[in-house]
Amino acid sequence: MAVVCAALAWGAPGWQPAGPWGGSATSIWVDANAPETLLAGARNSLIYRSTDAGAHWTRLPFPRHFSGTVTAVAIHPADPRLYLAGVELPQSPYAGVWYSEDAGQSWKMGAGLEGISVQALSFYERDPRRMAAATRDGVWLSTDSGRIWRRISQPYNHELRSVTAVAIDPLNPDVVYAGTTHLPWKTSDGGKSWRSIHDGMLDDSDVFSIFIDPARPSRVLASACSGIYRSEDAGVAWAKFRGIPAEQRRTHIIRQHPLKPEVIYAGTTLGLLKSVNGGATFRRLNRQYILSMAFDPRNPERLYLATDGAGLWRSDNGGETIVPINEGFVNRRVVSVTSADGVLYANVVQDGDSGGIFASRDGGQNWNMAASAAALRDNHITKLAGCASRPDFLLAGNEMRALRTLDGGRTWRVVNFGGKTGARLQAIACTSAPAGGPGSGKETVLAGTDRGLLQSRDFGATWQAVRLTTASIRHSISDIFISPATPRRVVVRTTQAIYLSEDGGAAWRVLNILFPVSQINDFALAGQGSGAYLAATSGGLYVSDDAGRTWRKRENGLQPGTVSTLAVRPGRESEVYAAQFGSVYVSIDQGMKWRLLAGAEMVEATLRKLVFHDRQGGRLLAITPDTGVFSLELQSVQ
Repeated sequence: MAVVCAALAWGAPGWQPAGPWGGSATSIWVDANAPETLLAGARNSLIYRSTDAGAHWTRLPFPRHFSGTVTAVAIHPADPRLYLAGVELPQSPYAGVWYSEDAGQSWKMGAGLEGISVQALSFYERDPRRMAAATRDGVWLSTDSGRIWRRISQPYNHELRSVTAVAIDPLNPDVVYAGTTHLPWKTSDGGKSWRSIHDGMLDDSDVFSIFIDPARPSRVLASACSGIYRSEDAGVAWAKFRGIPAEQRRTHIIRQHPLKPEVIYAGTTLGLLKSVNGGATFRRLNRQYILSMAFDPRNPERLYLATDGAGLWRSDNGGETIVPINEGFVNRRVVSVTSADGVLYANVVQDGDSGGIFASRDGGQNWNMAASAAALRDNHITKLAGCASRPDFLLAGNEMRALRTLDGGRTWRVVNFGGKTGARLQAIACTSAPAGGPGSGKETVLAGTDRGLLQSRDFGATWQAVRLTTASIRHSISDIFISPATPRRVVVRTTQAIYLSEDGGAAWRVLNILFPVSQINDFALAGQGSGAYLAATSGGLYVSDDAGRTWRKRENGLQPGTVSTLAVRPGRESEVYAAQFGSVYVSIDQGMKWRLLAGAEMVEATLRKLVFHDRQGGRLLAITPDTGVFSLELQSVQ
């Protein structure tokens, strides 16, 4: 199977990656012949390259129609244009070893390993055409630099099926070590026979990495869930390094300093450990969750780390201090973006304490952490809203809790929804209060919960119930949409119906829709006053030009099928943008006719949400499921 993917064009006109930089990195590699060139792998089929020692990163066009984990990356020691990547993706034909012969611009699958998840790769130093792969189906060997593979472990040996680590003896290519989810194994005859080598190692130890001392191959290091081990007799017996606290023992990567054999590094789930006395004692140098490690061959005091959640890091003094090197690298799940008086906020989930709420004061070009997941005491905040008049106010939360800040994220307080104790937050927005009513002219914060719609006119300090109908019906609110031109126009989606308010929430009426409420992905209110209503659904785009009384399905330039998101351009309220997967379409007549926006197609990506963050509307932002935020300068697109 061969897959060729065209190069991604980041240059103008077109989308520019905007961060927030960082996220989860699974593997890292330094080019042995040009150490300033690095490769980094990540989840979601992402591979990045740096040509300046990590100062800047660019995403390579690795195929993304599948979403696998890039568990290993490599630049061939004898061919700098040959890149390799191991991919883990259970029950998928796209798992295996991929290779590129043009420095990452196009990729093919290695023959023989199609559909088999790969955990690690290893080169034979004297002849790097010979490679080994650790897979979910045993140990495999290639003698042509990763293009063709064959299994060298017995398929009937079930204890040697789930292989997590592999290493080839630097002096003898027939000697191969394999770490499994159940202890280590070894062959001395090129795979004809294997034996378990676990004497001295705790039972059921998952072996994550194996390192062979190139100057003394009888010395082997292994890292496991139970700690760090050393063998001085080529794996016949193992001795466990002592003095490491139990909570720090889960070690994903073990390496020895290239020039100082007495210096050992261990990357654990709770930080980088370093020993300067051959493992007699270890110090913890940081608290990052480390998955991969690589040294600069010309300056081994420089080492690189790939971490889970915190991205890529570099140390220039043997790990004593490390700095993030994430500019351009992003593997983050941004679930919501909001703006408040020119300040843009983005919410990143599932990155541990490295996730949270980020703020940008330049339209998404640069981001700073406004509140970490630790400060929020929750790494899965899914809802976020700000108000135009108060840039330091944010309301954030999920179905379990709601929080508010009045100082831009430095301090947070739990929101009490008054009599609605136990209400689950499902949607939030900020709009204008009805003219002539209490708090007239002030912004109103709306909170949609499973027990109804609530409003606050004092930025979340107190809350009152909003009745959508004259009857006492308890509605479960799933979405709230605000008109950018007329913030008092509000649409609320419940599990049963769509409600519209023209006065900031004082009065409501039901919209007569022709499509299931559950199919709605996004909603937009175009034009001034009672302009067109647009609904993006899994069945296409629907438009109403008579205040929601009748609806017509509109294509007229769009592709048939799902429309994922809509955005009305501020200052040009008849100009609407729609996304279908990675393509953006524009309409200048409130959704009646559409054309593809030139230069705005994102290769092998999905645009989950389109956002205009300011009143000028010159920059369109896109939220993607796994590569953060992108920006598009509209004046540069013809």
